[in-house]
Amino acid sequence: MGVLPRPCLDCGKLTGSTRCLDCHRKVEAARSRARAPRPHYGGDYPKRAKEVREGAGPCWWCGDGDKFGDPWQADHLVPRDPSSLLLKIHRSCNIRRAAEMRGG
Repeated sequence: MGVLPRPCLDCGKLTGSTRCLDCHRKVEAARSRARAPRPHYGGDYPKRAKEVREGAGPCWWCGDGDKFGDPWQADHLVPRDPSSLLLKIHRSCNIRRAAEMRGG
């Protein structure tokens, strides 16, 4: 007895798996890009980022203090510039800021 076809989770095309072959390849490519090393995070970045996250002060983007369930991150003032100043920011604010910079 064969497997009944079902719709792909992404495009809806009938397949014998959870995703069609095209969508599976797209998901795997996205995962691969996400795992790729980020060259500008080398050097002393981990140490500087930890100091920023653990330091006192509010979020530089929204001005609020600690938020339950919203951890601190270190954000480059100038994106993609490894030598730029790191500032303390909530994860949600960092995501919002990135979306605004992309025009989304």
